[in-house]
Amino acid sequence: MAPDPQKNPVKPGSATFATKNFGDIVVREEQVITFSPGLLGFSEFHRYVLIEHGQESPFLWLQSLEKPDLAFVVMDPLYVLPDYQVGPINGIQKELGVKSLQDLKVLVILTIPPGRPQDMTANLMGPLLINLTNRRAKQLVLESSPYSHKHRVLPAKG
Repeated sequence: MAPDPQKNPVKPGSATFATKNFGDIVVREEQVITFSPGLLGFSEFHRYVLIEHGQESPFLWLQSLEKPDLAFVVMDPLYVLPDYQVGPINGIQKELGVKSLQDLKVLVILTIPPGRPQDMTANLMGPLLINLTNRRAKQLVLESSPYSHKHRVLPAKG
């Protein structure tokens, strides 16, 4: 069912997008994050938006605006590993147009096995870097990294 424009008018500079998990969402142009060349395994999709999981939650959803059923659970890696560092990113800073490190947001993609949220892992080897000023973003691949692509988010029981 299409949204009722009387109840939820779309403002200029905004558009409505259908999503599998969130229904129709209204997104302002300044909220759109553009990944170039795209995420690993999803290179044909470039435009995303971040959606809060909940006010007190460390989790966010990275929702594709081009594929309604494509969304990733992401979080700041410092929640998982307080001393996490991406490493030297001078070339990436220039590529993304980052003028100040305060404008750079680092997120990691989580994998949550069905029915086993306690076994969720974070991909610390493939961080997402987002310039919060111009909304340009890139996924890095940390090849010679001390981190894992399956770093446990919660401690193992026992």
